[in-house]
Amino acid sequence: MAGSVVLFAGLCIVIQIFSGFADKLSLSIDCGDPTGTRTDELGINWIGDGNYINTGQTAKVQVTNTYYQEEKTLRYFPFQKKSCYLIPGAARGMKHMIRASFFYGNYDNKSSPPSFHLQFDGNYWTSVTTSLDTSLYWEVIYVPKRDNISVCVAQTLPDQIPFISVLEVKEFEPGMYETKGTEDVLVLWKRKAFGSKDFVRYPDDPYDRYWHPSGEIDGVVSVARDNMSFNKNFTDIPGLALAHAITPASSNATTLIVPSLEMGLGNDTYYYVFYFMEVLEAAYQNKSRSFDFLVDGIKQNDDPIIPPYRSYVTDYNSRGRNLSGESVISMVNTPDASLPPILNAMELFELIKSGLAKGTNENDVKALKVLQGSYQTLRSWAGDPCLPPGFTWDWLNCSTDDPPRVTELHLNGLGLDGTLPDFSGLTALEIIDLSNNSLSGHIPEFLGTFPHLKELNLTYNSFTGSLPASVAGNKKIKLTITGNDITEGNPSPSPTNGVRNMKPIIVGVPVGSVILLHMLVG
Repeated sequence: MAGSVVLFAGLCIVIQIFSGFADKLSLSIDCGDPTGTRTDELGINWIGDGNYINTGQTAKVQVTNTYYQEEKTLRYFPFQKKSCYLIPGAARGMKHMIRASFFYGNYDNKSSPPSFHLQFDGNYWTSVTTSLDTSLYWEVIYVPKRDNISVCVAQTLPDQIPFISVLEVKEFEPGMYETKGTEDVLVLWKRKAFGSKDFVRYPDDPYDRYWHPSGEIDGVVSVARDNMSFNKNFTDIPGLALAHAITPASSNATTLIVPSLEMGLGNDTYYYVFYFMEVLEAAYQNKSRSFDFLVDGIKQNDDPIIPPYRSYVTDYNSRGRNLSGESVISMVNTPDASLPPILNAMELFELIKSGLAKGTNENDVKALKVLQGSYQTLRSWAGDPCLPPGFTWDWLNCSTDDPPRVTELHLNGLGLDGTLPDFSGLTALEIIDLSNNSLSGHIPEFLGTFPHLKELNLTYNSFTGSLPASVAGNKKIKLTITGNDITEGNPSPSPTNGVRNMKPIIVGVPVGSVILLHMLVG
């Protein structure tokens, strides 16, 4: 909350490593390498993406200026509107970080980097505009609502084919990135190690967060603690991100303003964390620094900030704050200070308070899994079936309820065969189209039990036997069953009963001339 100053354990005191850290979800996925496993020079364990996605094609980049092996391959998705990775094992109630990276590298030899949408758990994340030869990444922090995480790329423009190079998921410790709302979403804006010339990441940061160096900044100088020896802090911030700090170039200055270019603010609501640690032992012993933290001239701290030595304090706002490109964030000396303020590190996030999507009705999701478990051709669809709006799976339609319900199944011409599995859990269905497949056996009883069903199309399959009573006696259903070997029990046609067969016996029609589409294009 505003005005909070939190003191953490000393950096040079042995810090107990949480034994549960190793059990937390931590994945580094090399997209486009389906089966590979390797440990890189930093000690990160990379795995292929074959267990997390059932669609897309793999490729290698043509531009070779990337520093990282995992960015030399990618997976691209030319056929579906939305393609999703499904990550199991998410801990409900815990914050997770997702980072998705994209390196086009002219893999298709078209020199035309695409744009597309990035989504998570049925929520819009961002619009991705890739670069010919620059690696880009996006990061989000939130609490999943279910025990799995989906990350999707979605086509938004014709001929703009989505792809992904790297996908990483990290579960955080309790208390990290606290916000007032349990459904608040933090989208990374900036993460800076001020005064540093080095990029800080794993293994110094066990979550492999990227701390970018600020380098040279006009009007300030870098101060550092020489020969620092850090123990890893497995809960908050790596020591190397605090080893340097910026302070005004003049020792007589009383104000340090965060350079606007280092923040790059837009007009939005932001969640921020600023980190302060004294890097000069003499300054701490003499109590030389003492300052207030101000946002647009308004003091945020209750007590003066006195940066501790061998530990750090933060100033953060758990409710978020409206900031703009004109906003000024500054540290201003209190009357008893004899040295200017310092700043070691900063994290800045766009705070989204609109709430996370609840996701498609859970019973509907379970019923769709039954269908996917029976038919290989349906397994390339993953992620939320109905969300975000406009990006439902290609073979169904959904209501606008919250949570949405599946109202239509369009499984015509998808090469389905054998007997139908029981998907009666889809109780909101109004239309079922199973035409032009090779489904066989008796027409199952459950097809006539959907309370809202209006149309049932079973034409040109290989069903045999008689209509079940639930279908034959249901006057609300528009039934079409031409092209099956239904031998008995067909009802007479009725003006209000839709298209039903006129004869008690229907001769099967060969289906060899029917093209079995895979419906891979959205």
